Amino acid sequence: MASEFRQDVSMLGLVTAAFLVGVGLFQVPAGLLVVKIGTRKMAIYGIFIASFAAIASGLSEDSGELATMRFIVGVGMACFFGPSVILISKYLGKGSEGVGIGLLNSAHAIGGIFGLFGWVVLAEAIGWRMSLVISGGLGALSGLLLCLALLKESNNEIKNFTIKMHDIAATIFNKELIILGITLLGFQAGASLILTFAIAYFVQDLRIDSITASLISSLSLITALGSSPLFGRIYDRIRDAKKLLFVSGMASGFCFLGIANSSLYVIIVSVILAGFFLSAGFVIVYARAKEINRFQTKYQTLAVGFVNGLSLFGAFWIPILFSLIVNRSGYVTAWLVGGIIVGLFILPVIKLTSANRHLSK
Repeated sequence: MASEFRQDVSMLGLVTAAFLVGVGLFQVPAGLLVVKIGTRKMAIYGIFIASFAAIASGLSEDSGELATMRFIVGVGMACFFGPSVILISKYLGKGSEGVGIGLLNSAHAIGGIFGLFGWVVLAEAIGWRMSLVISGGLGALSGLLLCLALLKESNNEIKNFTIKMHDIAATIFNKELIILGITLLGFQAGASLILTFAIAYFVQDLRIDSITASLISSLSLITALGSSPLFGRIYDRIRDAKKLLFVSGMASGFCFLGIANSSLYVIIVSVILAGFFLSAGFVIVYARAKEINRFQTKYQTLAVGFVNGLSLFGAFWIPILFSLIVNRSGYVTAWLVGGIIVGLFILPVIKLTSANRHLSK
C-alpha cells in the first residue's frame, strides 16, 4: 500500500488512527440504538457496514480514501462489538460471562491471524486490493449467516422501552466504567502497536521476509486463542478485576522492552507473552463492565460500548505518535515509548473498586 501510494510508515499510523476514531466514536451511539432495534439486528447491521467498507477499501484511489473507508469499517465494528459481547454472555448463562467473552476474544484472534498472516500471503499472490475485496466478501457472507442464526429470535427483544437521559448519564459518567475505559486504552495501545507495526519492523529493521514477519507477528494472536478463555475462567472464579488487570497490564508493558531487543529469540518470546497478557485485559474489562450495569440490562450494551469506545477513541493518536518516533528515532525507541504508554494507562486500575465491594452494591 505504502509503495503504491508513495507513502512511508506514517501511512500505517494514519489508516490505523482512522479505524480507531471510527470504532471509538460510534460505540455510544451504537449502544443507544441497540435499546431501540435490539442486539441481534445491530450486530447484523454492523457486520454488513464493515464488510462493504472493507470492499471499498480495496478500490481506494489514494491514502485519503483508504483512511475514510477504514473509518467506516470502524463504524461497522462499533455497531457489532457491544451486541456480540451481550449475546455470547446471554447464551452461555450467568456465571460464565468471563468464559464467554474469552471465547469471543479467541474468535477475534482467529480472524486476526488470518488477517495478519493469511492477508500477507494473499496480498503477495493477488495484490493488496483484491485481498481486501475478498476479506470484505467473506465478512458479508458471515453477515448472511448471522441473519439466518439471529433474526428468527429478534421479535422477542425490546418492546416499548423508553430511553431515559438520566440512565444514559449514569452510565457514561460512572466512575468505574471510566477507569475501565482508561485501563483498556493501555491494552488497546499495546495490541494495536504490535498488530500494526510489528511486520514493518521485522521487514525494515531486522531484514526478515514479509511472510516470516507476519507469522512472528501473529504469535501474539495465536497465544490469545488459549489464554482468553483461560483468563475468562479465572475471572469467573475469583472476580478480582483490579489485581488481574494490574498484573497483566504491567506485564504487557514490560514485554515491549523485549520487542525492542536486538535478539530475534527474545523478540519472539516477548511477542508471545504480550499476546498472553494483553488478552487478559480485553476479557476482564468487558466482563467487569457488563457487571456494573447488571441491574439495568437494557443499558449493558451501552456500558460495554462506552468502555470500548473510550479506549479506542482515546488511542487514535498512539499509532500516529509511534510512526513519528520511528521516522525520527527508529523502531527501538518507539517500542520503548510504547511500553511506557501501556504501563501509564494501566495505573488507574488501582482506583477500581475491589471485587467484594463491587458485588455487594
